[in-house]
Amino acid sequence: MSDPRAPTDQLRRDAIAAAIAAYDQANPLTPLPRNTTRLLTSMFPAEDICRRSLDNIAADDRFDRARLPRALRRLVEAQLLSRERGSGPVPHTYRLQLPPRVQP
Repeated sequence: MSDPRAPTDQLRRDAIAAAIAAYDQANPLTPLPRNTTRLLTSMFPAEDICRRSLDNIAADDRFDRARLPRALRRLVEAQLLSRERGSGPVPHTYRLQLPPRVQP
């Protein structure tokens, strides 16, 4: 299993950025926040699952803790993430939902 905190490779970063750009192009009146690529690459540097707490994401990656839940809800609504609720001390599980790559 790879280190979940390993740096995001360029292909993964490009795939995340392309998915966000495709969403924004299809939804020009409601684009995603500018820091969405940074958020997703920090949450999913090597795997498609993130089980970090919101406090941990905010502290480690310098995101505004107060705005983070809303940003994650938007990404779930945009279908770039899915969420399984955690309970007690277990954080929510987020899964990255990138669309399949289309070959030119």
